[in-house]
Amino acid sequence: MHHGSMYLDLPGLDAFIAVADLGSFHRAAARLGISQPALTRRLQRLEQIIGSKLLVRRAQPVRLTPVGAALLPEAQAALAKLQSAMRRAGDRSRGHDVDIGCLPTLAVRYLGAALARHRRRWTGGEITVFDVSATEIRAMLEANRIDFALAAIGSEPWDVECTPLAEEPFFLVCPRGHRLAGRPSVSWDELGREPLVSIGPLSENHRIIEAGLAQTRVDATWRIEVRHLSTAVALVAAGAGLTALPESALPEPALAGEPTAAVVAVPLSRPALSRTVGLMRRRDRMLSPAAQDLMNDILETFRGARASGTPAAAPGGSDEDASAPAC
Repeated sequence: MHHGSMYLDLPGLDAFIAVADLGSFHRAAARLGISQPALTRRLQRLEQIIGSKLLVRRAQPVRLTPVGAALLPEAQAALAKLQSAMRRAGDRSRGHDVDIGCLPTLAVRYLGAALARHRRRWTGGEITVFDVSATEIRAMLEANRIDFALAAIGSEPWDVECTPLAEEPFFLVCPRGHRLAGRPSVSWDELGREPLVSIGPLSENHRIIEAGLAQTRVDATWRIEVRHLSTAVALVAAGAGLTALPESALPEPALAGEPTAAVVAVPLSRPALSRTVGLMRRRDRMLSPAAQDLMNDILETFRGARASGTPAAAPGGSDEDASAPAC
């Protein structure tokens, strides 16, 4: 039979794998719960579809032909992957799986504790966190690929429901020995002659900064463009330029004002830019019980932190993984 029209014979593959594993038609039939003639018919049909013998039947135990030996590992892997997909589909139908979009800096700073609590309440499902840029998150919401997102809220379409959680100011990030490092605040027009490091156009930060500067007619000089926030911070630490980042994206030592920090965070003013962090979801998507539970947990975490005046979560580790795209 031609490969282009080849039929996927799952019962035949199951029978072939059982015989290969056990080396016996009798034991393979018993494992599958069918008669030995029925097992033989399955194997014959599979061999007819493939166009080649797969087993040396007269050998004891039954042996594989070269074609059968080549097929066996691929068939085992394919069936295992299919079984795993069916299990995941079953979990999703019971409402245990959750898909989230999240800006990398927000994932590092805010998601850890919420996910740990969720895993204790919901067992058996999977949580997938798409830690990608704001542009990619919006595309995933539009394609209905995620349950909800934790991201910076901008001008969203009417079919996306937004719940603001926090307002994050932007800070100038500069080397510890820089002339502006000791200032209580820095205005944008003071940066006119400074080389600035920009985060790429997929970044929501890039959009907010450009819009704010355009409104106030401040002409900033962007000399270097990168995609990753960690790269921008490393370049600043090396003296290659300065950058502007929202609060959750700052390296923790810089945010805490530690004297050993390689970079310093200084509040920016005139204009004092900020971004609104919040939850986003499609209005027409019905959330599973697990997804709704996790979204409520994140919402209550932020509300509790705002009421107490403390951070929503204790940051763990570095600002973001070096391979994560900018947010």
